Amino acid sequence: MRPIRLFTASILLFPAACCLAGAQDLSQIDTLTAAVVTDSPVLQKRSVSELSTDIEVIRAVVSPLGEGDAIRWAQTMPGVTTGADGTTAFYVRGSNMGNNLFSLDGVPIYGYTHLLGLTTVVPTSVIKDATLTKGGFDATDNNFTSAHLRIDSRRPDRGYRVSGAINNFLVSAGGEANFNDRISFVASARISPLTLEYQAFKGIASSLVGGISGFNAQIGDLYGKFRWDINSRNSLELFGLGTLDRYSLSLSEDSRQGMGWHNGIAQLRYAHEGERGRFSASVSYNRYGSSQEEDKVYREVRNHLSLKSDMTEVTARVDRLRRAGRRERVELSYGAKYRYAQFEPGQVGAINNLAHVHLADAYFQFRYSIPEKLEIKANARGNFFQNSKDRLWYIDPSGSALARWNISKTVTVEAGYDYLVQYYHSLEGLPVGWSTDMLVPSGASVMPETTMQESLAVTLDFTRHKASIGGFYRDMDNLVFYKYSQTMFNGGFASWEEDVEQGQGRSFGGEFLYEYLGRSFYARASYTLSKTTRSGFPSYYDGGEFHARFDRTHVLNILAQWKGFSASFTVQSGHWEHGAAMTYPMHILDGEQWTASYYSGVYNYHMPTVLRLDIGYQHTFRTGRFTHDLNVGIYNVTNHFNPFTLYFDAEQEKWMAISLLPIMPNFSYRITF
Repeated sequence: MRPIRLFTASILLFPAACCLAGAQDLSQIDTLTAAVVTDSPVLQKRSVSELSTDIEVIRAVVSPLGEGDAIRWAQTMPGVTTGADGTTAFYVRGSNMGNNLFSLDGVPIYGYTHLLGLTTVVPTSVIKDATLTKGGFDATDNNFTSAHLRIDSRRPDRGYRVSGAINNFLVSAGGEANFNDRISFVASARISPLTLEYQAFKGIASSLVGGISGFNAQIGDLYGKFRWDINSRNSLELFGLGTLDRYSLSLSEDSRQGMGWHNGIAQLRYAHEGERGRFSASVSYNRYGSSQEEDKVYREVRNHLSLKSDMTEVTARVDRLRRAGRRERVELSYGAKYRYAQFEPGQVGAINNLAHVHLADAYFQFRYSIPEKLEIKANARGNFFQNSKDRLWYIDPSGSALARWNISKTVTVEAGYDYLVQYYHSLEGLPVGWSTDMLVPSGASVMPETTMQESLAVTLDFTRHKASIGGFYRDMDNLVFYKYSQTMFNGGFASWEEDVEQGQGRSFGGEFLYEYLGRSFYARASYTLSKTTRSGFPSYYDGGEFHARFDRTHVLNILAQWKGFSASFTVQSGHWEHGAAMTYPMHILDGEQWTASYYSGVYNYHMPTVLRLDIGYQHTFRTGRFTHDLNVGIYNVTNHFNPFTLYFDAEQEKWMAISLLPIMPNFSYRITF
């Protein structure tokens, strides 16, 4: 075992941290995903396909920041696996990470991670609730083929409130006001003192920083929402979110590396609530960009390489819902959406790969329900996509169906079917949650991705004990495989069309969730048993079947809470990496035979099991007008080494494994008045 010097006791994450954060001899490694902790004993929404939670549960999740986020809550649900342990990378029912949709108030956020994948860009202070949908999707959203993690922002109570918060890596301030339920606003700003923390730690224990110098990080976000309730039926809402992540450092005197990403989002929405339905219309603007840079001295000449990718999207949509029937048991929904997007992936010098795309769709949805007895939902959507650069267009159908029948007060049966289409594609890199993966549109090089899914489940409700068990089967077509996914920085992005292949995927398995709610004790266990494969990629195994990278057979998450104390434990089967050697005989001149190794396959080495234990404590108290929220905990209590990738050490002539986060104390403190 040979751990490489860690970046800092609290950071361990920058890109170069892939080389510094923790490496061990391959013969002594093991792995696992992130565990989660909820806050108050609140049982999940009783649906297998759709799980919801509120902000109190989200905040109590144990994380390196001391305060949780929506993705870390979602990572503990059945059907979900993670990428690198401790990060926000997540995969649902065998799909790629880029097949997930992450949205805030209905607007997609394409670069949704923050602080090098430790958290998300949406401040917890503005969140009302979060919903993870894995099947039986509503017709209102499209252009994804796996899961939808939907964040809904909160509306402030009457009066005004100011708050401030601090945790391991972020300092934030916010304010909100509500004037007679007519006019309200919410504002939040966060910034990270990561550069100052690095400098302070370097001065105290420079030996732990290793060869890193000149580290600089610019991390922050700004959110604002204004709402005007014109009258009891009509409202107007405007919100905006801007985020920035930018990092740079030097690993040697003759080189400097940097990377970053940013988001700029705004939406104006009008809503009308009628006696038997509602209507809404909105227009939104979405800007996402990422960059990677390198300065390197070669033969006494300094060379600069800069790779940039940008996407700008403008969306207009209308949605209508009507309730029909004497008891209003029937809901009819219909609407349309138009998006114009401009993609500039892999910009290098004069090369910008500019593409203009148009995506339009219309949908119709039928829902019939008998309260506490039966719910049937079915929808259909027509999609039109055009890539002006490649002069190609596609017309594709999509749709979903879901039926939920309460056989008795105790037993509910649920069945679902989905057929989904996706026109934006992510060239996925390292599974660490960094939002540097390049987005490209469907066109001559990449066809639309599709997914067909079937699911069946049973839920049991015995008041304090609740459980669900179900199975799913998912077929995926035109999945994107980027050949240089292991490379953190390379000029191949400029000619990405030559390095992408598409094939098929298949995933099936079972999901189990159990919850117990006592007077002061809450427990939850979720377990997923699944099998995920890839096939049809011409360059690999002659198009034959092989393991998906995050084909984790077993995923178990256990949570226990008692009077503010919480503990979570995660066990996951190891994922798959390149690295298994094959051998062939070589004959030397004197006739002797020597065995040599060669590496030709992908995802053929099974990484060891991932394990992690987290503990935490949450306490809320008041002093006069002030409300104090304190979270303290320890992340990865056992300091278990959970690597996420491999590299070959030429000096030692052996494979080494890299991990990100060791044992890490964490805290968060929030004051509100």
